[in-house]
Amino acid sequence: MRRRGFLGAPAYAGMALAALMLGACSSSGTPDVDDPGVTTDPGPTVPTGPLKAGDIMRILSGNSFRYTRAGSRTGTTTFHSDGTFSYQEDGKGDGTGIWQASDGSLCEAFNPTSFLPRGTRTECTPFKQTAQGSYSAGSAVFQAM
Repeated sequence: MRRRGFLGAPAYAGMALAALMLGACSSSGTPDVDDPGVTTDPGPTVPTGPLKAGDIMRILSGNSFRYTRAGSRTGTTTFHSDGTFSYQEDGKGDGTGIWQASDGSLCEAFNPTSFLPRGTRTECTPFKQTAQGSYSAGSAVFQAM
């Protein structure tokens, strides 16, 4: 005589195995932050403290930047590896000058132009990285192009 509605032990074992397999496949999609195997990239860091002259030279030499200076003056500048720079100030025109890096500082002297007839003497201002690709020298902010 056969009972109706009764499954044998092999059927229950098969259902239990299927349930375990489905449970193992389910996931919330959110990584377990307490899992020591999960790492997160902290992203680039901004150096603290003054930059060495060699670091400043590597950052600037041969590169172009957008800048904002005191008085809302804006433009672009390129620091050439021979110690000169060229710039174009919005609404004023083109100019050139010389630059030099020293530990923690950027030194610049602007040559005379029509809008800066006497040029400037060499001035050194603290140079630091403020964010990835962004730097400041005194009141000027440089953003890598």
